[in-house]
Amino acid sequence: MIINSIMITVAAFGIGLLLSAVHFGGLWLTVRMLPRCDRPRMFFWSSYLGRYGITLWGFAQIVSYGGAPFVSAFLGFYLLRTYALANHCGMGMLDIVKMKRTGWK
Repeated sequence: MIINSIMITVAAFGIGLLLSAVHFGGLWLTVRMLPRCDRPRMFFWSSYLGRYGITLWGFAQIVSYGGAPFVSAFLGFYLLRTYALANHCGMGMLDIVKMKRTGWK
């Protein structure tokens, strides 16, 4: 019984990684393809609704298994997002953690 719940939680983490890759990969493709589209508004909104629809549907499926798998999936989603953002901006993961926040001016 406990092994089964651990396996579900680990699988939810992997699904969170997959959802993050689909969501932010789709965003990356949208940004790259937007200048070349004939109808950019239609392309933007269809991509937006598709990405969020897939992401929310995936998280809704995971919620049905309980709180721990949901938190695990969200952690996977967030960690892949942070990792991709750190690599895209040319910073390491530890540099993001050490960054000082600046106040509003």
